[in-house]
Amino acid sequence: MNPTAIEHHLGLVLLQWMAIMAAAWFFGRAGQRLGQPLAVGEIFAGILLGPSFLGLVWPKLHAALFTGQPFFALFPDETQQSLQLLGKLGLILLLFQVGMEFDYGHLRDRSRTVLAVSAAGIVAPVAGGLLAGPWLHRNFAPETPFAGFQMFVCIALSITALPIMGRILLEMKLERTALGALGISAAAIDDVAGWIGLAVISALAKTQFEWLPFLGQVAGVLVFFLGLMKLVGPWLRARWQRSHGFTEGRLGPGFMTVLLTVLFTCCFITNKLGIFSILGAFLLGVSLHEERSLVKAWRDKFTDFVLVALVPIFFTNTGLRTEIGSLNSATAWLGALVVLGVATAGKFGGCWAAARMTGQSQRESLCVAVLMNTRALMALVAINIGYELKLLPRELFTMFVLMALLTTAMTGPMLRAWLPDDLKKLVPPVR
Repeated sequence: MNPTAIEHHLGLVLLQWMAIMAAAWFFGRAGQRLGQPLAVGEIFAGILLGPSFLGLVWPKLHAALFTGQPFFALFPDETQQSLQLLGKLGLILLLFQVGMEFDYGHLRDRSRTVLAVSAAGIVAPVAGGLLAGPWLHRNFAPETPFAGFQMFVCIALSITALPIMGRILLEMKLERTALGALGISAAAIDDVAGWIGLAVISALAKTQFEWLPFLGQVAGVLVFFLGLMKLVGPWLRARWQRSHGFTEGRLGPGFMTVLLTVLFTCCFITNKLGIFSILGAFLLGVSLHEERSLVKAWRDKFTDFVLVALVPIFFTNTGLRTEIGSLNSATAWLGALVVLGVATAGKFGGCWAAARMTGQSQRESLCVAVLMNTRALMALVAINIGYELKLLPRELFTMFVLMALLTTAMTGPMLRAWLPDDLKKLVPPVR
Protein backbone atom coordinates (compact mmCIF):
# COMPACT_ATOMS: atom_id res chain seq x y z
CA MET A 1 0.00 0.00 0.00
CA ASN A 2 1.57 3.31 -1.05
CA PRO A 3 1.57 6.41 1.20
CA THR A 4 -1.38 8.03 -0.58
CA ALA A 5 -3.46 4.87 -0.23
CA ILE A 6 -2.51 4.62 3.45
CA GLU A 7 -3.66 8.20 4.02
CA HIS A 8 -7.02 7.48 2.35
CA HIS A 9 -7.34 4.31 4.39
CA LEU A 10 -6.57 6.19 7.62
CA GLY A 11 -9.09 8.89 6.74
CA LEU A 12 -11.91 6.38 6.36
CA VAL A 13 -10.92 4.49 9.53
CA LEU A 14 -10.93 7.75 11.52
CA LEU A 15 -14.28 8.78 10.07
CA GLN A 16 -15.83 5.40 10.95
CA TRP A 17 -14.21 5.39 14.38
CA MET A 18 -15.61 8.86 15.17
CA ALA A 19 -19.10 7.81 14.10
CA ILE A 20 -18.92 4.62 16.16
CA MET A 21 -17.63 6.39 19.31
CA ALA A 22 -20.26 9.11 19.09
CA ALA A 23 -23.15 6.69 18.50
CA ALA A 24 -21.91 4.25 21.16
CA TRP A 25 -21.49 7.03 23.72
CA PHE A 26 -24.95 8.48 23.08
CA PHE A 27 -26.89 5.22 23.02
CA GLY A 28 -24.79 3.65 25.79
CA ARG A 29 -25.69 6.53 28.14
CA ALA A 30 -29.30 6.47 26.98
CA GLY A 31 -29.38 2.76 27.86
CA GLN A 32 -27.88 3.47 31.28
CA ARG A 33 -30.76 5.82 32.03
CA LEU A 34 -33.04 2.82 31.47
CA GLY A 35 -30.95 0.63 33.78
CA GLN A 36 -29.09 -1.13 30.96
CA PRO A 37 -25.34 -1.84 30.74
CA LEU A 38 -23.39 0.25 28.26
CA ALA A 39 -22.93 -2.79 26.00
CA VAL A 40 -26.64 -2.99 25.19
CA GLY A 41 -26.71 0.62 23.96
CA GLU A 42 -23.51 0.06 21.99
CA ILE A 43 -24.92 -3.00 20.17
CA PHE A 44 -28.12 -1.05 19.49
CA ALA A 45 -26.00 1.79 18.07
CA GLY A 46 -24.38 -0.66 15.66
CA ILE A 47 -27.77 -1.95 14.51
CA LEU A 48 -28.94 1.63 13.91
CA LEU A 49 -25.79 2.47 11.93
CA GLY A 50 -26.05 -0.73 9.89
CA PRO A 51 -28.28 -1.94 7.06
CA SER A 52 -31.23 -2.50 9.42
CA PHE A 53 -31.81 1.25 9.90
CA LEU A 54 -29.34 3.76 8.43
CA GLY A 55 -28.93 1.64 5.29
CA LEU A 56 -32.70 1.84 4.77
CA VAL A 57 -33.50 5.44 5.69
CA TRP A 58 -30.30 7.11 4.43
CA PRO A 59 -28.45 4.66 2.14
CA LYS A 60 -26.07 7.30 0.74
CA LEU A 61 -24.77 8.24 4.20
CA HIS A 62 -24.45 4.56 5.14
CA ALA A 63 -22.48 3.95 1.94
CA ALA A 64 -20.24 6.96 2.60
CA LEU A 65 -19.43 5.83 6.12
CA PHE A 66 -19.15 2.06 5.79
CA THR A 67 -18.62 1.03 2.17
CA GLY A 68 -16.09 3.65 1.05
CA GLN A 69 -18.45 5.41 -1.40
CA PRO A 70 -18.64 8.09 -2.61
CA PHE A 71 -15.99 10.01 -0.62
CA PHE A 72 -13.48 7.18 -0.19
CA ALA A 73 -13.24 4.54 -2.88
CA LEU A 74 -10.17 2.71 -1.52
CA PHE A 75 -10.03 -0.39 0.66
CA PRO A 76 -13.46 -0.50 2.38
CA ASP A 77 -12.87 -4.13 3.40
CA GLU A 78 -9.48 -3.28 4.89
CA THR A 79 -10.99 -0.47 6.97
CA GLN A 80 -13.40 -2.96 8.53
CA GLN A 81 -10.46 -5.22 9.33
CA SER A 82 -8.60 -2.29 10.89
CA LEU A 83 -11.58 -1.46 13.09
CA GLN A 84 -11.99 -5.10 14.10
CA LEU A 85 -8.35 -5.23 15.17
CA LEU A 86 -8.83 -2.09 17.28
CA GLY A 87 -11.94 -3.63 18.84
CA LYS A 88 -10.13 -6.88 19.65
CA LEU A 89 -7.28 -4.95 21.25
CA GLY A 90 -9.90 -3.29 23.43
CA LEU A 91 -11.26 -6.71 24.41
CA ILE A 92 -7.78 -7.87 25.40
CA LEU A 93 -7.27 -4.86 27.68
CA LEU A 94 -10.79 -5.19 29.12
CA LEU A 95 -10.47 -8.92 29.84
CA PHE A 96 -7.14 -8.32 31.57
CA GLN A 97 -8.80 -5.83 33.92
CA VAL A 98 -11.79 -8.12 34.48
CA GLY A 99 -9.44 -10.90 35.57
CA MET A 100 -7.68 -8.56 38.02
CA GLU A 101 -10.85 -7.08 39.48
CA PHE A 102 -12.35 -10.15 41.14
CA ASP A 103 -11.74 -11.46 44.63
CA TYR A 104 -11.64 -15.26 44.43
CA GLY A 105 -11.22 -15.69 48.19
CA HIS A 106 -15.02 -15.98 48.42
CA LEU A 107 -14.90 -19.25 46.48
CA ARG A 108 -13.35 -21.31 49.28
CA ASP A 109 -16.82 -21.90 50.70
CA ARG A 110 -18.66 -21.99 47.36
CA SER A 111 -16.58 -24.15 45.06
CA ARG A 112 -19.39 -26.75 44.94
CA THR A 113 -21.84 -24.07 43.76
CA VAL A 114 -19.42 -22.78 41.11
CA LEU A 115 -18.95 -26.25 39.64
CA ALA A 116 -22.68 -27.05 39.78
CA VAL A 117 -23.73 -23.74 38.17
CA SER A 118 -21.08 -23.98 35.45
CA ALA A 119 -22.05 -27.61 34.67
CA ALA A 120 -25.76 -26.76 34.52
CA GLY A 121 -24.93 -23.72 32.40
CA ILE A 122 -23.51 -26.06 29.78
CA VAL A 123 -25.70 -29.17 30.03
CA ALA A 124 -29.12 -27.47 30.05
CA PRO A 125 -28.50 -25.18 27.03
CA VAL A 126 -26.91 -28.06 25.10
CA ALA A 127 -30.03 -30.16 25.77
CA GLY A 128 -32.18 -27.28 24.50
CA GLY A 129 -29.98 -26.97 21.43
CA LEU A 130 -30.37 -30.69 20.69
CA LEU A 131 -34.15 -30.31 20.83
CA ALA A 132 -34.41 -27.11 18.76
CA GLY A 133 -31.53 -27.77 16.37
CA PRO A 134 -33.30 -30.15 13.96
CA TRP A 135 -36.23 -27.74 13.48
CA LEU A 136 -33.94 -24.74 12.99
CA HIS A 137 -31.82 -26.70 10.50
CA ARG A 138 -34.81 -27.94 8.55
CA ASN A 139 -36.38 -24.47 8.23
CA PHE A 140 -33.39 -22.13 7.94
CA ALA A 141 -30.21 -24.07 7.06
CA PRO A 142 -31.12 -27.19 5.05
CA GLU A 143 -27.99 -26.90 2.90
CA THR A 144 -25.64 -26.72 5.92
CA PRO A 145 -24.09 -30.00 7.15
CA PHE A 146 -26.33 -31.05 10.02
CA ALA A 147 -23.66 -32.35 12.43
CA GLY A 148 -21.62 -29.15 12.33
CA PHE A 149 -24.74 -26.99 12.54
CA GLN A 150 -26.10 -28.92 15.53
CA MET A 151 -22.82 -28.72 17.43
CA PHE A 152 -22.53 -25.00 16.75
CA VAL A 153 -26.09 -24.28 17.96
CA CYS A 154 -25.45 -26.17 21.20
CA ILE A 155 -22.21 -24.30 21.90
CA ALA A 156 -23.58 -20.88 20.95
CA LEU A 157 -26.46 -21.39 23.40
CA SER A 158 -24.17 -22.50 26.24
CA ILE A 159 -21.71 -19.56 26.17
CA THR A 160 -21.91 -16.77 28.78
CA ALA A 161 -20.53 -13.29 28.07
CA LEU A 162 -17.71 -13.28 30.62
CA PRO A 163 -16.39 -9.74 29.91
CA ILE A 164 -19.87 -8.22 29.73
CA MET A 165 -20.84 -9.89 32.99
CA GLY A 166 -17.64 -8.43 34.40
CA ARG A 167 -18.44 -5.01 32.99
CA ILE A 168 -21.97 -5.12 34.44
CA LEU A 169 -20.62 -6.10 37.85
CA LEU A 170 -18.04 -3.32 37.68
CA GLU A 171 -20.70 -0.75 36.77
CA MET A 172 -22.89 -1.96 39.65
CA LYS A 173 -19.97 -2.05 42.14
CA LEU A 174 -20.45 -5.79 42.75
CA GLU A 175 -17.10 -7.00 41.43
CA ARG A 176 -15.61 -7.90 44.84
CA THR A 177 -18.69 -9.53 46.35
CA ALA A 178 -19.26 -13.26 46.79
CA LEU A 179 -22.04 -13.08 44.20
CA GLY A 180 -19.73 -11.44 41.65
CA ALA A 181 -16.94 -13.96 42.21
CA LEU A 182 -19.37 -16.88 41.95
CA GLY A 183 -20.85 -15.65 38.69
CA ILE A 184 -17.56 -14.74 37.02
CA SER A 185 -15.93 -18.04 38.01
CA ALA A 186 -18.80 -20.17 36.72
CA ALA A 187 -18.88 -18.12 33.50
CA ALA A 188 -15.11 -18.54 33.04
CA ILE A 189 -15.45 -22.34 33.21
CA ASP A 190 -18.33 -22.27 30.71
CA ASP A 191 -16.44 -20.03 28.32
CA VAL A 192 -13.31 -22.18 28.37
CA ALA A 193 -15.49 -25.17 27.48
CA GLY A 194 -17.22 -23.09 24.80
CA TRP A 195 -13.96 -21.92 23.22
CA ILE A 196 -12.66 -25.47 23.12
CA GLY A 197 -15.91 -26.50 21.48
CA LEU A 198 -15.61 -23.71 18.92
CA ALA A 199 -12.07 -24.82 18.15
CA VAL A 200 -13.34 -28.36 17.62
CA ILE A 201 -16.08 -27.14 15.27
CA SER A 202 -13.55 -25.08 13.32
CA ALA A 203 -11.39 -28.17 12.93
CA LEU A 204 -14.39 -30.25 11.83
CA ALA A 205 -15.32 -27.63 9.27
CA LYS A 206 -11.85 -27.66 7.73
CA THR A 207 -10.30 -31.09 8.39
CA GLN A 208 -11.21 -34.50 9.71
CA PHE A 209 -11.59 -34.49 13.51
CA GLU A 210 -8.74 -35.97 15.58
CA TRP A 211 -8.77 -36.47 19.36
CA LEU A 212 -5.06 -35.96 20.00
CA PRO A 213 -4.93 -32.24 19.04
CA PHE A 214 -8.13 -31.65 21.04
CA LEU A 215 -6.69 -33.20 24.21
CA GLY A 216 -3.47 -31.30 23.58
CA GLN A 217 -5.40 -28.02 23.67
CA VAL A 218 -6.93 -28.85 27.05
CA ALA A 219 -3.58 -29.90 28.50
CA GLY A 220 -1.88 -26.83 27.06
CA VAL A 221 -4.36 -24.42 28.66
CA LEU A 222 -4.02 -26.13 32.05
CA VAL A 223 -0.21 -26.04 31.95
CA PHE A 224 -0.29 -22.41 30.80
CA PHE A 225 -2.62 -21.37 33.64
CA LEU A 226 -0.54 -23.17 36.27
CA GLY A 227 2.56 -21.42 34.92
CA LEU A 228 0.85 -18.05 35.28
CA MET A 229 -0.33 -18.72 38.83
CA LYS A 230 2.92 -20.22 40.11
CA LEU A 231 5.61 -18.38 38.15
CA VAL A 232 4.60 -15.39 36.00
CA GLY A 233 2.05 -13.84 38.38
CA PRO A 234 4.28 -13.94 41.48
CA TRP A 235 7.22 -12.57 39.46
CA LEU A 236 5.21 -9.64 38.13
CA ARG A 237 3.74 -8.89 41.56
CA ALA A 238 7.20 -8.86 43.12
CA ARG A 239 8.50 -6.57 40.36
CA TRP A 240 5.56 -4.21 40.91
CA GLN A 241 6.18 -4.10 44.66
CA ARG A 242 9.82 -3.15 44.05
CA SER A 243 8.86 -0.33 41.64
CA HIS A 244 5.78 0.79 43.57
CA GLY A 245 7.62 3.19 45.87
CA PHE A 246 9.51 4.87 43.02
CA THR A 247 6.39 5.58 40.95
CA GLU A 248 4.06 6.49 43.86
CA GLY A 249 1.51 3.88 42.84
CA ARG A 250 1.40 4.88 39.18
CA LEU A 251 2.20 2.67 36.20
CA GLY A 252 5.62 3.92 35.18
CA PRO A 253 6.96 3.40 31.65
CA GLY A 254 9.40 0.68 32.68
CA PHE A 255 6.90 -1.56 34.45
CA MET A 256 4.23 -0.81 31.85
CA THR A 257 6.55 -2.05 29.10
CA VAL A 258 7.16 -5.30 30.97
CA LEU A 259 3.46 -5.77 31.81
CA LEU A 260 2.21 -5.16 28.26
CA THR A 261 4.90 -7.43 26.83
CA VAL A 262 3.83 -10.25 29.16
CA LEU A 263 0.17 -9.55 28.42
CA PHE A 264 0.58 -9.76 24.66
CA THR A 265 2.76 -12.85 25.05
CA CYS A 266 -0.03 -14.55 27.00
CA CYS A 267 -2.53 -13.61 24.28
CA PHE A 268 -0.19 -14.99 21.63
CA ILE A 269 0.18 -18.28 23.52
CA THR A 270 -3.57 -18.86 23.90
CA ASN A 271 -4.02 -17.88 20.26
CA LYS A 272 -1.57 -20.61 19.28
CA LEU A 273 -3.34 -23.05 21.60
CA GLY A 274 -6.53 -22.38 19.62
CA ILE A 275 -8.49 -20.92 22.57
CA PHE A 276 -8.52 -17.27 21.41
CA SER A 277 -6.28 -14.42 22.49
CA ILE A 278 -8.59 -12.77 25.00
CA LEU A 279 -8.50 -15.81 27.31
CA GLY A 280 -4.76 -15.29 27.80
CA ALA A 281 -5.45 -11.72 28.95
CA PHE A 282 -8.09 -12.90 31.41
CA LEU A 283 -5.89 -15.65 32.89
CA LEU A 284 -2.97 -13.25 33.36
CA GLY A 285 -5.33 -10.84 35.13
CA VAL A 286 -6.44 -13.63 37.48
CA SER A 287 -2.81 -14.32 38.39
CA LEU A 288 -2.41 -10.65 39.47
CA HIS A 289 -5.73 -10.06 41.23
CA GLU A 290 -4.22 -10.10 44.75
CA GLU A 291 -2.13 -6.97 44.04
CA ARG A 292 -4.79 -4.31 44.65
CA SER A 293 -2.47 -1.32 44.14
CA LEU A 294 -1.60 -2.62 40.66
CA VAL A 295 -5.28 -3.09 39.85
CA LYS A 296 -5.98 0.53 40.84
CA ALA A 297 -3.01 1.83 38.86
CA TRP A 298 -4.16 -0.05 35.75
CA ARG A 299 -7.72 1.20 36.16
CA ASP A 300 -6.59 4.80 36.51
CA LYS A 301 -4.35 4.55 33.43
CA PHE A 302 -6.41 2.60 30.92
CA THR A 303 -10.07 2.06 31.81
CA ASP A 304 -11.68 5.20 30.37
CA PHE A 305 -9.81 4.99 27.07
CA VAL A 306 -10.59 1.28 26.62
CA LEU A 307 -14.29 1.64 27.43
CA VAL A 308 -14.83 4.81 25.39
CA ALA A 309 -12.61 4.31 22.34
CA LEU A 310 -11.96 0.59 21.80
CA VAL A 311 -14.58 -1.79 23.24
CA PRO A 312 -17.58 -0.13 21.50
CA ILE A 313 -16.03 -0.92 18.11
CA PHE A 314 -16.66 -4.64 18.49
CA PHE A 315 -20.31 -4.22 19.46
CA THR A 316 -20.98 -1.67 16.77
CA ASN A 317 -19.30 -3.78 14.08
CA THR A 318 -21.55 -6.71 14.93
CA GLY A 319 -24.58 -4.47 14.71
CA LEU A 320 -23.38 -3.33 11.28
CA ARG A 321 -23.46 -6.97 10.11
CA THR A 322 -26.98 -7.55 11.48
CA GLU A 323 -29.85 -7.17 9.03
CA ILE A 324 -33.20 -7.40 10.81
CA GLY A 325 -34.91 -7.11 7.42
CA SER A 326 -33.69 -10.65 6.67
CA LEU A 327 -36.40 -11.88 9.07
CA ASN A 328 -39.11 -11.37 6.48
CA SER A 329 -41.62 -14.11 7.33
CA ALA A 330 -43.69 -15.37 10.25
CA THR A 331 -41.58 -18.53 10.34
CA ALA A 332 -38.41 -16.46 10.66
CA TRP A 333 -39.79 -14.51 13.60
CA LEU A 334 -40.99 -17.75 15.16
CA GLY A 335 -37.43 -19.02 14.78
CA ALA A 336 -36.13 -15.92 16.58
CA LEU A 337 -38.54 -16.60 19.46
CA VAL A 338 -37.47 -20.25 19.59
CA VAL A 339 -33.78 -19.29 19.77
CA LEU A 340 -34.48 -16.73 22.53
CA GLY A 341 -36.74 -19.10 24.47
CA VAL A 342 -34.39 -22.08 24.34
CA ALA A 343 -31.38 -19.93 25.23
CA THR A 344 -33.10 -18.36 28.26
CA ALA A 345 -34.79 -21.51 29.52
CA GLY A 346 -31.60 -23.53 29.31
CA LYS A 347 -29.12 -21.06 30.77
CA PHE A 348 -31.31 -19.22 33.25
CA GLY A 349 -33.35 -22.24 34.33
CA GLY A 350 -30.42 -24.61 34.60
CA CYS A 351 -28.19 -22.23 36.57
CA TRP A 352 -31.01 -21.22 38.93
CA ALA A 353 -31.77 -24.87 39.72
CA ALA A 354 -28.08 -25.67 40.30
CA ALA A 355 -27.61 -22.71 42.64
CA ARG A 356 -30.71 -23.64 44.65
CA MET A 357 -29.68 -27.29 44.93
CA THR A 358 -26.28 -26.29 46.35
CA GLY A 359 -27.76 -24.19 49.14
CA GLN A 360 -27.95 -20.65 47.75
CA SER A 361 -30.89 -18.44 48.70
CA GLN A 362 -33.69 -17.77 46.24
CA ARG A 363 -32.52 -14.23 45.49
CA GLU A 364 -28.87 -15.22 45.12
CA SER A 365 -29.86 -18.10 42.82
CA LEU A 366 -31.94 -15.78 40.63
CA CYS A 367 -29.06 -13.27 40.46
CA VAL A 368 -26.53 -15.95 39.51
CA ALA A 369 -28.92 -17.29 36.86
CA VAL A 370 -29.52 -13.91 35.24
CA LEU A 371 -25.79 -13.17 35.25
CA MET A 372 -25.08 -16.50 33.54
CA ASN A 373 -27.81 -15.73 30.99
CA THR A 374 -25.83 -12.66 29.82
CA ARG A 375 -24.69 -13.46 26.29
CA ALA A 376 -23.56 -10.30 24.49
CA LEU A 377 -19.82 -10.36 23.87
CA MET A 378 -18.84 -14.03 23.90
CA ALA A 379 -21.99 -15.12 22.12
CA LEU A 380 -21.40 -12.46 19.47
CA VAL A 381 -17.84 -13.70 18.96
CA ALA A 382 -19.16 -17.25 18.57
CA ILE A 383 -21.95 -16.12 16.25
CA ASN A 384 -19.48 -14.32 14.00
CA ILE A 385 -17.30 -17.44 13.89
CA GLY A 386 -20.33 -19.53 12.90
CA TYR A 387 -21.20 -17.05 10.19
CA GLU A 388 -17.66 -17.07 8.81
CA LEU A 389 -17.59 -20.89 8.85
CA LYS A 390 -20.88 -20.84 6.87
CA LEU A 391 -22.67 -22.71 9.63
CA LEU A 392 -25.11 -19.81 10.15
CA PRO A 393 -27.05 -18.36 7.21
CA ARG A 394 -27.97 -14.68 7.35
CA GLU A 395 -31.41 -15.28 8.93
CA LEU A 396 -30.00 -17.38 11.76
CA PHE A 397 -27.13 -14.95 12.28
CA THR A 398 -29.66 -12.18 12.89
CA MET A 399 -31.74 -14.41 15.22
CA PHE A 400 -28.72 -15.22 17.37
CA VAL A 401 -27.59 -11.58 17.49
CA LEU A 402 -31.06 -10.56 18.70
CA MET A 403 -30.91 -13.34 21.31
CA ALA A 404 -27.54 -12.07 22.54
CA LEU A 405 -28.85 -8.50 22.71
CA LEU A 406 -32.10 -9.35 24.52
CA THR A 407 -30.59 -11.74 27.06
CA THR A 408 -28.07 -9.04 27.93
CA ALA A 409 -30.81 -6.40 28.16
CA MET A 410 -32.61 -8.59 30.72
CA THR A 411 -29.62 -8.64 33.06
CA GLY A 412 -29.57 -5.12 34.52
CA PRO A 413 -33.27 -4.74 35.44
CA MET A 414 -33.59 -8.31 36.76
CA LEU A 415 -30.38 -8.07 38.77
CA ARG A 416 -31.50 -4.82 40.38
CA ALA A 417 -34.88 -6.35 41.23
CA TRP A 418 -33.50 -9.59 42.73
CA LEU A 419 -30.35 -8.44 44.54
CA PRO A 420 -30.28 -9.27 48.27
CA ASP A 421 -30.86 -6.21 50.43
CA ASP A 422 -27.26 -6.07 51.68
CA LEU A 423 -26.00 -5.78 48.07
CA LYS A 424 -28.59 -3.31 46.83
CA LYS A 425 -27.00 -0.51 48.85
CA LEU A 426 -23.74 -1.00 46.91
CA VAL A 427 -25.38 -0.40 43.53
CA PRO A 428 -25.32 3.17 42.18
CA PRO A 429 -28.80 4.48 41.31
CA VAL A 430 -29.97 4.57 37.69
CA ARG A 431 -29.31 8.05 36.31
